[in-house]
Amino acid sequence: MDSLCLHGGDTCDAGNPFDINSTSINSTLLLLCSYPAWVAMLILSASFIIFANSVIKHNQDLRKKINSQQWFLIQMLMHPVIVGGTVYMANITGNEWWGLLGLPFIFNFGAEPMDFTKLPPRVLLIFQLFAYVHHAGPLLACLSCFSIQNNSQFALANSLLYAHAWSLHTLGALDYMKVLRKQKFFWIYMVQALFSTAFWWSSLRKGLEEVTLSAVFPLLVGPIFQYGGRWGLYEDIRYC
Repeated sequence: MDSLCLHGGDTCDAGNPFDINSTSINSTLLLLCSYPAWVAMLILSASFIIFANSVIKHNQDLRKKINSQQWFLIQMLMHPVIVGGTVYMANITGNEWWGLLGLPFIFNFGAEPMDFTKLPPRVLLIFQLFAYVHHAGPLLACLSCFSIQNNSQFALANSLLYAHAWSLHTLGALDYMKVLRKQKFFWIYMVQALFSTAFWWSSLRKGLEEVTLSAVFPLLVGPIFQYGGRWGLYEDIRYC
């Protein structure tokens, strides 16, 4: 498995330490050792999802208390910098562990600023699914096989694409703080979308030796999760 794309810069001995002649155990150990950053992100993501669904969802007073804290509002305001910066550092250094640093902010520490109990039962599951798909976008962008590693222009373009996407949270936070009305300033977000997307596609073309479907598709995985998840939310976000 020398060609595994998610190496995270770490290696390990996949030999069976217990001298058990089992191909499946060897394969599992090799898989886990070869994908350390991915495994760590999955575990931490699962922890926040479990916390959100087993604690926060059943204690709205706790959610509101966390959401009203100054540090929580600041991290919401800083989402473009945090998320975009995380993607940039992961891409420019080739170190996938940067994704783990941004993950708590991406999941809002498990205390999403919305009341899931207001969602009808028929909507709740699909809504949460799209919410977490949306969260997965920038995390996938930090993984080496879904980005062009060590390419300064693509790293910048990729980070700006996600910074733009998450700047919507900044607008929402400013609206919540009654600093501005997000609908009035939404046009700025759309202008950002035009330029950041154009720059991303231009950087993709320059960063690839050959523009083929097999080369381009992995780079689309992160944006598909990012925007596909968000578009899936729009249908039912009126309930929150």
